[in-house]
Amino acid sequence: MNKIYFVRHGESEHNKLKRYAGTIDSPLTELGKKQAEETGKLLKDKNITYILSSSLSRASDTASEIKKVIDLEGSITFETTPLLREVNFGDIQGEEYSDAKGLNHGITSGTGDSAQELCERAIKVLELIKSIETPGSILVVGHGSFTSVVFAVKEAKGVDDLIEYRNQWSFHNGEVKELI
Repeated sequence: MNKIYFVRHGESEHNKLKRYAGTIDSPLTELGKKQAEETGKLLKDKNITYILSSSLSRASDTASEIKKVIDLEGSITFETTPLLREVNFGDIQGEEYSDAKGLNHGITSGTGDSAQELCERAIKVLELIKSIETPGSILVVGHGSFTSVVFAVKEAKGVDDLIEYRNQWSFHNGEVKELI
C-alpha cells in the first residue's frame, strides 16, 4: 500500500495579509516559496512517485517547488485537480481574519460550501487517491480547511462533526501530515 503525504501550501499573499482566501486564487509569497523548498527537503527520502495538487496556484506552485527539490530525474507524475480546492468560506472571503473561522462561517452562514458538499468532495478525493497506480508514495498538496475535511472523512467523522474536528485540527503552511 502506498504511503500518502499531505502538505499545506506555503504562505500565500492572503495569509500574509491575514485575510480569508478560500477559493480566491492567492499567489505564494517569497516566504511561501521558501517553505515549499524546505518541505521538499523533508520529503526527499520519502520515495514520492506521484504528486496530486489543488488547482489553485498557491497549492500547485507549492507542489512545483517541492517537485524541483525531490524530482531531479523528472520522473514524478504531477497532476492538478479542482477537487482539492479550498473550502468556499462564503461572504468572508477576502476579508481580514476575525473571530470567525473560515470553514465554520462558510457552513453556518449558508454563504459557502455546505458540510454535505464538503464530505461528498472529500469522498471523491479519497477515491481518486485510492485509484492512483504508482510504485511509491503519493504527495497531495492542498489547503488547511479542506484537508481537515478529508482527514475527518477518512476517520469516519460525519457531516455534523466537521466544525468541531476543524477547530481541534491545525495544519500550518508547508506542514506535512501522513494519511493513515
